[in-house]
Order: sequence, then structure tokens, then C-alpha cells
Amino acid sequence: MSKPRKQTPIDQSPVLTWPGKHSPTPTAPRPLALVEVFAPQPASCRAHSTGANLERNSLYYGDNRDILTHLLATGYRGQVRLIYIDPPYASGVKWGRKLRLRGPKAPTMQTNAKQIFAQQTQFSDQWDANDYLQFIYERLPLLRDLLAEDGSLWLHCDHRQAHHLRVLLQEVFGADNYLNTITWRSQVARGAKVNAFYFPFSAHYIEIFAKNRQAPTVWNPLKKQTVLSAAEAAREFMHDEHGFFRTSDPGTYSFAHLKAFYAAGRLYAPYGGEIVIDEAEQRVYASQGGNIAVKYYLTELGKNKWAVERAIDNLWDDIPGLGTTPAEDLGYPTQKTEALLARIIRTATNPGDLVLDCFMGSGTTLAVAQQLGRQWIGCDNNWGALVTTRRRLQTLQQLGTVGNPGFAVYREQTDENDPDPTSMSSLQAQIVMARNPLNWAEICVQIVDVESPLITALLAQQAKPHPVTRENWRLLVDAVAIDPNYNGHVFQSCLVDAPRKKSEQVKGNYTVAAPVTTTIVAVRVTDLLGDELLIVQEIG
Repeated sequence: MSKPRKQTPIDQSPVLTWPGKHSPTPTAPRPLALVEVFAPQPASCRAHSTGANLERNSLYYGDNRDILTHLLATGYRGQVRLIYIDPPYASGVKWGRKLRLRGPKAPTMQTNAKQIFAQQTQFSDQWDANDYLQFIYERLPLLRDLLAEDGSLWLHCDHRQAHHLRVLLQEVFGADNYLNTITWRSQVARGAKVNAFYFPFSAHYIEIFAKNRQAPTVWNPLKKQTVLSAAEAAREFMHDEHGFFRTSDPGTYSFAHLKAFYAAGRLYAPYGGEIVIDEAEQRVYASQGGNIAVKYYLTELGKNKWAVERAIDNLWDDIPGLGTTPAEDLGYPTQKTEALLARIIRTATNPGDLVLDCFMGSGTTLAVAQQLGRQWIGCDNNWGALVTTRRRLQTLQQLGTVGNPGFAVYREQTDENDPDPTSMSSLQAQIVMARNPLNWAEICVQIVDVESPLITALLAQQAKPHPVTRENWRLLVDAVAIDPNYNGHVFQSCLVDAPRKKSEQVKGNYTVAAPVTTTIVAVRVTDLLGDELLIVQEIG
């Protein structure tokens, strides 16, 4: 008889290897510069903020590895409750956004869609496979160290790298801290995709890992509510004198619990039987046989509507993608919907908690966090992402969102190889600024004309170019911001004109409170390309 084989103890989970893999190398934090503060003050903007009280609502422009290192070195270690990241997918695509003239349908355009005049590249998702894995690997330990002990990381990916990323996360966070994988139906196959070989790709995946699941991890179980008409409810549920209901096995409920359910009319007997309470035997059963069940009633909403609540599992097919929620579409590629982030943030945080997204893109994570009363930090190395996110957050202030709508903007210190993107603008503008003769504590600002040679060139390439003239310059302007007390270093956006709808345009005429003494007024104009022009004038 052969001897049993000796079992080799498993002391660690499998790890992923690739040519050139090396452990993340610690780096020294690079210096950051505060470049903007958004702190609207309706009465006046006389005191120039330092941003010191806004550090928990901050945008960072730069390489997120450097930004994460900076955060660890400046007191954020173990402070973040939720990290949601939607990193590159190694899709092989150069992602761009469509550029559309602002305002109502132009006279020469048949439809609003034809006001899309170009596509602007936002970022490249073309990677060597080994470089991609090393890129993600170097950032995961930094993210882990920023998490609070009861925090969690949610990594959004698609089919291309989901299997690799899961193994990397297990290596960095530990296999025991794996919580779940969400499968999100991000789209419904339509058009040419319905003919795809081997089935269309219609799902994304979100890998969830805890910092320390024994802490335990903050987790607020949610339920999803579906509203039905009486006819719809009748097709799916049973009905009695109390309303529509579903049933569930009583499981391990005690005899006392079952009696309480019976007293409340919430026990069901099949085959038309009745519930029998046997005190002597301490049991509850159905008179006609079969298994008893507990009734769970739908909520009557009135007007012939009923609401049913169901548990949320790891298959999310009830949250539509951006293709079916066009009102949210900012034109930014890979943008996710607010409903998706709202579910994640509500599940993994409580009001006041800190949320981090270091691949912020269009800023959905930060915008939803703001609306839900959470604090946030976002960063991206794409200038277009920062401009889009900044505008989105400033627009929220107009809606009266929960909490302080202010925030600070930082960027890595520039050097010869990292020019300030605002210094490369080709925009030109004619702006008139003067004291309000009726109120010396106010500055009147009138934008007379804005010219963008780049947009003009793009329009000229169209079969029917749309003329942007001195009279309709608003077509190409995305936002206007004014600092009536500019200190030459930090731009304080005291007044922002950033229309929410694509059909709306900036006003062009503004009145803003300002110091009665000599002050420097700065007006920033941002065009559809994200180019910015800063006009500065001293006013006595």
C-alpha cells in the first residue's frame, strides 16, 4: 500500500507575474500648488480664501501616483472610507468626446446632432500588456494605505482585464479581504452588436475589496424598489384583503415569532387551508397540508400604484448605462451614470465620510458624493477631465446641493517638461470691466467677443461650416468665471456661469461684488475644447 502524498501547506494566494514585474518603488511626494478655490459668497468676495478649509473637497491635476503619495504624506493615511476607481481598461482605443456648439439649434443646422462639429481626443487607452499591469500594480498599495480600516475599494473594469485585476487585488489586499464582484449590465445589445460572435459584451465588473473585513467594513445594505400598477402586481403576486403580497419560507423563526406573524395576518396556508396554532406541540402548520409561509406585502402608494422592495445582489441589471440616460451625458468618454455611483456610495459610506476617485474622468463620483453629503477627493492627469469635473461641480452649486459646495484645485508644480495647460491657449477675447456707477462695491463685466482659432478651423472643415461671429460668440464658450480680487496666484471663482443644458449659453454680462479699494479683476473664459483664457485688469 502506497503512502499518502504529503500535502504542501498553502501559505499565500496565487500571484500574477509578467516580464518586468517589480515591487512598487516608493517615491518622494512632488510639490503641489494651489491654483484655484471655488468658494461662492453671495454677499461679497472680498476675502481671498487660502483653500485651507476645503482640503477635503479637492481636485488634483497630475499623475495619480504622485498625488496619492502626496496624500499619504499629508495626513490622509487611513482616512478614506471609500475608494472607487474606473482605471483604463487596456481597450486599445483612443477615447474622444464629441464637440457640439452650445445653444439652441443653429439656423443652418437641420438637427441639434448636426451641431457636433468635431471629436476631441481625451486620452489613449492603448497599452503594452506588461506596462498596463505594472501601472495598476504600482498604485494599489498606495490606495490600500489611504483606506480606513473599515473602508473598501471598488475597482471598475470590463472583460479585458477583470481576471488579472482580481489576482492583483488579492496580492495587495489579501484574499481574505475579497468581498464580492458586481456584474453590471452597462448596456443592452442593439445595432450591430446583436450580431456579435460569441455573444455581445454587455457587462462591466466591479471588484470589491476591504481594507480589513474584520474591522468590520462599513456596509449599508440597500434594497431596490419597483413601482407596479395593480394589473402588473396581480400578474406577479398574490392578493388578499390587505393587498398584494409574496411569500417566503419561515426558516428558523421561533414558535413565538410565528404566532406574532399569525396575529398580524401575515401567515399563509396553501391549498385553501387555514393556519393552525398548536400550543401543546409548540408548532404552527397548515390545515390542508403543505408548508406555511410568511407574507410580505407590497407598499400601496396610492393612485393604483404599488411598490415592491427586493434585496440587491451582485447582479445589477436595474441601473441603466449612459446610453439610456442622455440627460446626464457630458460628452466625456467612459462616463458612468449617477445611479451607479449613488448605489456604491450609499452602500459603502455614511454622510460626512471621505470618498476618493483618482481616475475621476467626468467627475461622476465626486458629483454624487457632493449631493449625498460626503466629502471627496478627485484627481486625473487629463486636463479635459479636470475642466469637465470642475464645471460639473460648480454647476451643482446652482442647484443648492447638500453641504459646502466649495472646493480647491491643485496641480503638480510645473517644470519645462510639464507646462501649465492654461498657458497654451489660443483664445482671444474682448472684455470690458468697470465700476458700477450706482454701487462702487460692484464690478460690471461685459464680454464683447471671444474668438477661438482652433474651433474656427474645425468648423471650416465641415461641409456646411457654421459661422461663429462677433454676435454669436456664445456658441463656442462653455463657461465663464470671475475673481474680483485676484491675487495673481490663486484664482477664486466667486461667480461662475456654466449653463447646465447644452441648449443654453453663457450670459456674457455680469455684476459681482468687489472691494471698494483698488482691486485686480480676473475673468476666465473656457471654450468647448477646454482651452482657457485669463483676462486680468486692475480697477481703482
